[in-house]
Amino acid sequence: MLIGELAKTTGLSKDTIRFYEKMGLIDADERQAGTRTYKEFSPLMVERLMMITQGKSLGFTLNEIKYLIQAWGNDIMSDDEKIRVIDRKLEEISEKIQQLEQIKIYLTVKRNGIIGKADTVSG
Repeated sequence: MLIGELAKTTGLSKDTIRFYEKMGLIDADERQAGTRTYKEFSPLMVERLMMITQGKSLGFTLNEIKYLIQAWGNDIMSDDEKIRVIDRKLEEISEKIQQLEQIKIYLTVKRNGIIGKADTVSG
């Protein structure tokens, strides 16, 4: 399929798809049509793009996703290494949750202070 169809199927922009191709996250075959060269993407790239989108939503960087696609997908990575990658990401997520909880507490205190001040002024 051509990039327009791939973009429509995945909901990603053509620029995003081109960027992912440039990074080596996806690949395409070149097809000559007269003087123009078109990129032809296999149906497998739809699945790959969905994996990339899901990986990003889970907090993986594009470089991490690229490594995982190459190593995990080609069975280069041992099960122990796969577990280490998952554990490392779980630790990062736990740290982010703690940071968000601290921000939530801070903002709640600030909000309550504003409400308390408003009650004192209006009362």
